[in-house]
Amino acid sequence: MFPRSYRLFVRRICITWQALLIMSVPALALTFYKSVSAADLANRSITLGTSVASNVTTHSYQFTVPTAGILGSIQFEYCTNTPFVGTACTAPAGLNVSTATIQSQIGITGFSVHGSSTTNNLIITRVAGAVVPQTVTYVFGTITNPSAVQQSVYVRISTYASTDASGVRTDEGAVVFSTARQIGAQAFVPPYLTFCVGVTVSGDCTSAIGDKVSLGELSSSSTKTGTSQMSAATNDVAGYVLYLSGTTLTSGNIIVDPIGTPAASIVGNSQFGINLRANTSPSVGQNPTGPGTGSPTASFNSPNLFSYTNGVIASSPNSTEFTIFTISYIANVPAGQEPGVYTTTATYIATANF
Repeated sequence: MFPRSYRLFVRRICITWQALLIMSVPALALTFYKSVSAADLANRSITLGTSVASNVTTHSYQFTVPTAGILGSIQFEYCTNTPFVGTACTAPAGLNVSTATIQSQIGITGFSVHGSSTTNNLIITRVAGAVVPQTVTYVFGTITNPSAVQQSVYVRISTYASTDASGVRTDEGAVVFSTARQIGAQAFVPPYLTFCVGVTVSGDCTSAIGDKVSLGELSSSSTKTGTSQMSAATNDVAGYVLYLSGTTLTSGNIIVDPIGTPAASIVGNSQFGINLRANTSPSVGQNPTGPGTGSPTASFNSPNLFSYTNGVIASSPNSTEFTIFTISYIANVPAGQEPGVYTTTATYIATANF
């Protein structure tokens, strides 16, 4: 016999140990209950067409039925509180599986939606028959997702020998999904019109050099020439329009006549004009270059024909990369042209619609 004090000590140890066992009984009891009453549906998964709350979408299930025997119905019970089969279920707000349709079924087939299905309890039924263990896939359409955002939803899956999900469960398991908050991605492409003018310009307008074109000493015996350049690009779907605004060569109130209707250069005449093409008479200029779709308008688009009239000189009908335009200037004067310094200022303007 142990001393009385030692026996009391042993009882206290036993009481403490029993208390620990009682605390862990629910989890142990669940595991034991499942192992003896129903087999686990293996390799369970659910895939949603979209996890956005309240969207009408598809729910696709895949799992392995482990038990050979009679199968007449499968239950999909949607709950927010717990995945444990056979416990009280809190239905997700906004969910509706009563409108579900079977889009496809693979493995064990012949199912249709049972009439007793509710907004959170989907039952599919078939003529009860024997099955062997196998992997199955079921895709349901026209399901309305729960309305709460960022909510976890458990789907308890059970198989039955009965055709209405009544009686003893054969196999069971659960999956979980979450309604996701929508993440928006936004980007902005600003409208742009890039335009540059200079004696010479780079194709992308990163440089423009010079702002004066010298025609040299005017003479009645030869045509004087010069060039400048401009380049333009835009993402406006309607493209761009380039304008000329300016006057002819003048020295005080004395002028060199501007060419109106496009005409050839004639040595000894009073002429001032431009075009945007490569010319041979006189030899000056070059055709538009670059990947863009811009082109000169008719009055400035004929080699060896020149004009100087205010208005549109080039355009593009759509959004376009850069086009470099070379502007060729010609000046002719008669023998009696009065002496002086002849100048003009040509302003080139680009517009887009946006």
